[in-house]
Amino acid sequence: MEKNTIEVIYISSNNKIIKNFVKFKENYTLKDMLQDLIENSIFSRSFFSNKFYGVFGKKIDLNYIIKSEDRIEILDNLLMTPNERRKHNFKKN
Repeated sequence: MEKNTIEVIYISSNNKIIKNFVKFKENYTLKDMLQDLIENSIFSRSFFSNKFYGVFGKKIDLNYIIKSEDRIEILDNLLMTPNERRKHNFKKN
């Protein structure tokens, strides 16, 4: 991954993964980035309905200011954050 690049990763409920990279901008919010992804036909507006977002396993909201080299995670049906899920799976074993 290049410096000043944001990795965008979609993880579906069946664990299918789609990756994309977006150029970092100062004061770039998650809401701004999602709008750019729609305008550039990467994802559709309807795709983003009922999705949840995270950065390195922690849940974020649309006002989150993206940092350089963040990894934005787009998730379906978030019952628990990815970090909580790993802890849950570890306890089951």
